[in-house]
Amino acid sequence: MACIRALQRRIKRIEEAEKPKPSPFTVMFGSFDAWVEHEVLPGIESGALDRRDMVAVVAALRNWEHDGTWSAVQVMR
Repeated sequence: MACIRALQRRIKRIEEAEKPKPSPFTVMFGSFDAWVEHEVLPGIESGALDRRDMVAVVAALRNWEHDGTWSAVQVMR
């Protein structure tokens, strides 16, 4: 019985390791959209962030979020 439990724990660790890791935005803000809504948009409205630059930055980061770039970066560490 102990062997079966050990095997189950090992399988669980392997499965957890294969799951995609959440991006920093998901970890800190709950979602990418929440980050944009709570950090980027107020920064643009206050003039602290440039609207033209942030549109490009947000689009690039959204692509990274969508294609799993964050998971690949974490694997390389």
